[in-house]
Formats: sequence, C-alpha cells, structure tokens
Amino acid sequence: MKKIMFFCVFILLGCTKQPLLEGKSIKRVALVMGNQNYFKNELDNPINDAKGVAKTLEGIGFDVILEFDLTLKKLNEVLATLKSKIEVDNTMVFIYFAGHGNTLQKNSAEEYLMMTDKNKKVLVSLYKFYDFLKEAKTRYNIITIDACRDYQEHYIALNQEENENALANFRGNFKLRSIRHGKDIKEDEFVVLDNNYSYELPPSTIVSYATRHHQKAKDWSIYDKHHSPYSYALMKYLDDEEIPINEVFRRVRVSLLKETEREQNNLEELNLEKNIWLVPKKVNIAFAPPI
Repeated sequence: MKKIMFFCVFILLGCTKQPLLEGKSIKRVALVMGNQNYFKNELDNPINDAKGVAKTLEGIGFDVILEFDLTLKKLNEVLATLKSKIEVDNTMVFIYFAGHGNTLQKNSAEEYLMMTDKNKKVLVSLYKFYDFLKEAKTRYNIITIDACRDYQEHYIALNQEENENALANFRGNFKLRSIRHGKDIKEDEFVVLDNNYSYELPPSTIVSYATRHHQKAKDWSIYDKHHSPYSYALMKYLDDEEIPINEVFRRVRVSLLKETEREQNNLEELNLEKNIWLVPKKVNIAFAPPI
C-alpha cells in the first residue's frame, strides 16, 4: 500500500512542468531609456544599447516601454505610463538607463542622470526612481544604470528659487548670469536639478551601476562597437537560465573587468528579501523557489 501511495505522489510531482510562483503570476514591466543626442557632448551608443536591452527583456517576458532622448518633461510622462502598467504588490519592474551621468559631490553616492533638454543641463537624481517605485508599491525591482559616476566640479546648481521655477515651468530658454571668484560663468555650466527625493532603497530591489564611484563608463565594447561593454555583457547574461540576478551581475562584472583590463567595474546595491530569477528554475516539483 505504501508503495502505491509513493508511486501516486511521484506521478503527481512529475506532472508539474512549471512551478507556480507564489500561486499567482508576477507581472513584468520594464522602462528602457537611451539618452544619446545631447545639446553638447553626444554619445555613440545609448540608443543601440537601449534597443538591445529591450529586445532581451521582451524575450524573457517583460512588457517593455522603450524611449530615446528623454527630456525632463518626457521622463515624467513616461513614468506615469509605467505606473499605469503596475499591479500593486504583484509587479516586477526593470529600469534601464544609458546616457550621461555624474555625481555632484565628491563623497556622495547619489547618481544623477542627464536628460536631453536643449540649451541646459538637466540632471535627475536616481532617487526619483526610488520614490516612484515605493509609491507604486511594486513587488520586485531591478535598476541598471549604464552611465559615468565621475565628479563634475564645474557644474553649478541654481539657487533654490531659480531651480524650483525651472522645474515648475521648464522651457529651457531662461538666461542666467552670475560671477564666481571674479570670473564669468558660462551659461551651460549651470544645471537644473530634479533632486527633491529621499534616499531609501525600496524593498526587494537591486541596483546595478556600470561603474564604481568616480569611474567613467566606456561607450563602446571591443567586441561590439555598437554597444557599451556593460550593456554588451548585460544583454549576454540577462536571459541565462536558472541563475539568480546576483549571479547575472557577477557574470557581467567578470566580463567587464576582463574587457577593460580592470578599469571599469560594475557595482551593485541591494535590498533583496528573496532571490530573483529572471528565467526561473525549470524543476519538476510541486513547490517553487523564490523568483
């Protein structure tokens, strides 16, 4: 009798082809951004990188919003679209950005992403996405930033009143004049900052930067001139089967260190409660590992 019962249980377990993920399918939504055509200092590959990452994510089941050359106004509109696709407490969100990035204080880890507004440098704090994800009540979050993290001493922020006016009525056509240390400051050295956000990493989130603090990110790979080294590796490993996201980024790191002769090294910050598999384990069991 015991043998018969064991055989029946074995058959039932074997019939389960795909594990159920916590009893409900998790939505997958991605925002992929490539900022390339800046007013000054254009880049070569962010649009190619964004297209490549978007294609990879679509291949593993993400509903992808793909955008190029975002201005601050366009970014806000796109975030509203992304939010409309999020199912509260049941959505995995993947955010990817390629473009210019900087830090504005020597000892700060806060990353600023540059928009493509004309005639003015507009920098958006990465913390904007943190607050967005917390407010949207997502379930899991992966943020990837393919941008430099070097310190820009010559960038000069507007005073608070000017900055608030610029954010509220942004047209990119206002004129600024100031004197510092007895020298005229070029107008394009002023930056508009969208940075009124609190730093708090959302739950179940991992952030991957293409570089460590104060490093520059290379714009093209020796293996593929149409993609950066970080995005080239990301596209190579994102759809690897049966490995957690931490292992994906470890493989990206090995590739990046080898290609750049250790000059560029991706860095992760995480607050994961469970491991995340983008391509879940294919196991014939009646229970599921964490996604």
